[in-house]
Amino acid sequence: MWVGFRDAHRPYKAGALKPPHDPAKAVVPPFLVDTLSTRRDLALYYDEIGRMDRDIGRLLDELKKRGRFRNTLVVFLGDNGEPFPRAKGTVYDSGIGTPLVMCWPGRIAGDGVHNGLASVIDLAPTFAEVAGIQKPSTMVGHSLLPVLKDPSLPGREFIFSERNWHNADEHIRCVRTRTHKLITNAYLDRPFGHPADCSRSPSWKDLLAAKAGGRITGDQLQIFRVPRPAVELYDAANDPGEFHNLADQPASSGIRKRLEQALETWRQQTKDFPASRRRRADNVDRVTGVKFTRTIGPLVKEGKPKPLR
Repeated sequence: MWVGFRDAHRPYKAGALKPPHDPAKAVVPPFLVDTLSTRRDLALYYDEIGRMDRDIGRLLDELKKRGRFRNTLVVFLGDNGEPFPRAKGTVYDSGIGTPLVMCWPGRIAGDGVHNGLASVIDLAPTFAEVAGIQKPSTMVGHSLLPVLKDPSLPGREFIFSERNWHNADEHIRCVRTRTHKLITNAYLDRPFGHPADCSRSPSWKDLLAAKAGGRITGDQLQIFRVPRPAVELYDAANDPGEFHNLADQPASSGIRKRLEQALETWRQQTKDFPASRRRRADNVDRVTGVKFTRTIGPLVKEGKPKPLR
């Protein structure tokens, strides 16, 4: 059984959870502006997560009622980071560091925590092993069953991620180890393209206002930078916000070369397409989030302009 929740998706409305979260207690990440409207935005997001958590509890209660809970492998995961600027749609940890919780009563320890790396492509091989089915040769993931039984195992050496078209076109590739992350950007001539829901959010509008008013920090300004760096390298262990690019630092040349080689090997193995082969038009404005298809009509003859619809 697969259950997909839409709770965390925008737009948000008050009343998703009672009592609601207090905006004053919201944790504002350093890449967002600490304003009341951003705090309210975060609090509404927390409410959505809280409602989802409540409904998951109802599903588990139903499994127990039907006597199926102890024979069910329950997996909870997210498909992307929180829908806020410099999070969802990026390959920073705020965009790809998603929850992965697994429960299998009597088969795996209920309090185990694996601090290694895992990827969602590892789920299908895991399910195959649980079902006693041989993993197809086309699957590049690895079963998580060993680390579920022994969370102290090291897990993956590398995980990979990519961003292509999502309202705005991108060609971003990423490789991460437990300590470092390397990112390559192909399109350097325009600012990062957030998904439309992020660029219409109160948090994004607060960032724009802070930038216009000169009240923005250097860390917050990074999402606006043009041209973008072709290569980004971060010490994930000591720079969890991924703000200090080490790509051009001589002391980091060794780890950069190692990660570039790993990324290139992965691209060849997965038959990744080069950036020059496919570049698609954005369908939203990268600043306002307004969809072009809804605001720009066809070309018309000269004369009195027709109203946009």
